[in-house]
Amino acid sequence: MHRGSSLSSVRKRRGVLLRLLHDVSGANAIEFAFAAIPLFLFLLGVIDFARLYWTQSALQYAAEAAARCATLNCCAGGPATCDNGTGTTGLQAFAANQLLGLSIASSDLSNFSLNSQACGNQVSFNYTYNFIIGQLISNTGITLQGSACTQG
Repeated sequence: MHRGSSLSSVRKRRGVLLRLLHDVSGANAIEFAFAAIPLFLFLLGVIDFARLYWTQSALQYAAEAAARCATLNCCAGGPATCDNGTGTTGLQAFAANQLLGLSIASSDLSNFSLNSQACGNQVSFNYTYNFIIGQLISNTGITLQGSACTQG
């Protein structure tokens, strides 16, 4: 009798295991979970590089606007006056205000400089861009540069 109950429990276990092996009701969810992770990382990467391109384009526009402002509003005896600010600090604030669609403080534009060159007034600055996906992996950011020269 002991042997029969043991054989019965083995058959029950075998039946449960076979039923689990043939059951595919959760397979779609598991396959989606495996496919979704790389898919979402890829989509975040595409969005991040689109943001990177947008930021670089906005930085270039801001540099061009600041160089134009420095050229048009500069007087012989004093610094340029742009957006109620004077000198390099005022020009830096003006450039930060020209970053359309971005909320970047003027203090985030590092190495801001205004120089007289053969091409006219040259404005250049750097900005450290941090990736969204970089928060998921180690990220130090990359340095973008805006630079433009305008002759009056």
